[in-house]
Amino acid sequence: MAIRVIHWGTGATGRLALGAILERPGLELVGQYVWNAEKAGRDAGELIGRPAVGVIATQDIDALIALRPDVLTYFGNGVRDRQQTARDIARFLQSGINVVTSSLPQLIHPDCGEPDLREIVEAACEEGGATLFASGIDPGFATSHLAVTAYCVAHRVDRVRLQEFADYGVYPDEQTGRYLWGFGLPLDAETVVSSGAFLKSAWTGTLEANARALGWTIESYRTTCVTAPARKDHETAIGSIEKGTTSAVWFQLIATVDGAEKLILEHVNWIDVDDVPADWPVPPTFRGEPSGVSYRQVIEGEPSYDLELQMKDSDNGLLMTAMHPVNAIPLTIAAKPGVIDQTGLAPFGPGDATSRLGAVFN
Repeated sequence: MAIRVIHWGTGATGRLALGAILERPGLELVGQYVWNAEKAGRDAGELIGRPAVGVIATQDIDALIALRPDVLTYFGNGVRDRQQTARDIARFLQSGINVVTSSLPQLIHPDCGEPDLREIVEAACEEGGATLFASGIDPGFATSHLAVTAYCVAHRVDRVRLQEFADYGVYPDEQTGRYLWGFGLPLDAETVVSSGAFLKSAWTGTLEANARALGWTIESYRTTCVTAPARKDHETAIGSIEKGTTSAVWFQLIATVDGAEKLILEHVNWIDVDDVPADWPVPPTFRGEPSGVSYRQVIEGEPSYDLELQMKDSDNGLLMTAMHPVNAIPLTIAAKPGVIDQTGLAPFGPGDATSRLGAVFN
């Protein structure tokens, strides 16, 4: 019997998740939520440029819950209002419907999650006897599940850098590009990234999870943010970026352990890679060509080694962001009620979802 799925979101990542659900053996789409009223009443397949699948998109959450699916795949905009995101997800959890999502990075590691969000979701899990799996690629797989695994071959670890490098010139989300990262704004414009607020909210759990895997206790955090200007005007997926405005950003969330800065989460993101200053961390390549998005884990110790996850372009990064939660559907259904911490999971992958309902935890 197929796993019955309700899907939420048809944006840059949500549309990729929906496409995978439609293609994946063992998954059956039974409902589709859309935030945009103009999309309501349309077929879910047609919303992502595919043939009709017989599932009509709606904004009626109660009607979707009444379908009694096994799981909700939630890919709404968690940046816009994370409290509302948590409440939306909680409605399904308290009704006994499991949820996988990329929209609540604050709960990837629940013990370190924001208390107000955790309270909403954990109460709903307890009430409905349901389970939540929150992930993505970063925060998520690249800097948590994969990163923690990499410590298995270390004799001693002295310092770790967890890095993302990404081209946002092709990412069609203006809210993220302009108002989160600050692209196209003055170099000294204050954003939630430059203030450090978003960095601590989104990635504290990531650093805590890495620290625990290493037996470290984090004593304090600090953030940095540096910008670089566009050398010329750029036409991008979010519109025009004028010369002299922000075209590259390098930010860090730095954790102190035993009086030393031992854990660093950092991003180098850009509109045009030629605008990245030469003295910033150097972006990796993918098979000899520029990489549109990549992740690097730099481990200093005995031995010292680097681990890189390289992709051709940002579409591949978005697909990985979608696939970690989608591939986790069977283990989420099989798990005990509550919020899953992904660093305690055995490896898992794609395939017939119904064949993996017995997935186990470490």
